[in-house]
Amino acid sequence: MDAAVWQMPLKNPPRLVQAGRAVHGRTHAVEEFQLPELWSLHLYSYDGTVTIDGREFAIAPRWAGITPPNTRITYRFHGESRHVFAHFRLPEGGDLVAMPAMQDMGDVFGPLTRAVEEAAGWLPAQPCRASVRLWDVLWQLAGQPLAERAPHKRLHPALSQAVRDIELMLSQPLEIPAIARRAEISHNHLTRLFRAQFGVTVEGYIRQRRVERALHLLAHTTLTVKTIAGEVGLPDLHFFNKTIRTAAGLSPREYREQRGAA
Repeated sequence: MDAAVWQMPLKNPPRLVQAGRAVHGRTHAVEEFQLPELWSLHLYSYDGTVTIDGREFAIAPRWAGITPPNTRITYRFHGESRHVFAHFRLPEGGDLVAMPAMQDMGDVFGPLTRAVEEAAGWLPAQPCRASVRLWDVLWQLAGQPLAERAPHKRLHPALSQAVRDIELMLSQPLEIPAIARRAEISHNHLTRLFRAQFGVTVEGYIRQRRVERALHLLAHTTLTVKTIAGEVGLPDLHFFNKTIRTAAGLSPREYREQRGAA
């Protein structure tokens, strides 16, 4: 593995933009993308390689990788490849912290993965709490745990569980009764909680989050439209195109040309 470190400004908390689980390598052994404005964190559960601006790094299960903004990234997969990710902005200024580009997290991989998954679940309703959770993770990756965390308002436990499930499984078919069962609550009660917190039904919330993640990936990555459609659980390209056009007033390709990465 090629050793490398990035210099990250971690004095102030990041702003988490998107986080969740993703699966690559299903249809393509090689994928390229670029995040023009965003840092990314990946917690890997597979073997493979990644080339970051011409520098190649090995990937192995329980490893964590950081990529800086505006770098060309090429992944090479050995079959279906799962990981947990976070895309985020870092405020400029303050002392820089050395962050390994890739490192074996060993026994702390599980807790770090759960922390990023928690941040993904908090992001829609509690973005500040989600960003501080990610900040904690980044300091741990740099070897310096964060001492203090910002106060937060708690969601209803069942709602928190449901939101977390949705954020982590957007790429999969989602059934509302199954989400309600995992949250140990009735479908009707869960709907009431979603209406009170977000102003929409559970189905409406899922549709909204799929659109928001799709628009994020169109604007901030170079993944193909087909790949993005699968990543957000809308693999039917005709339906995906119709959904994006309804939400944004543009086709996916038009939105990307206007708002994001070429």
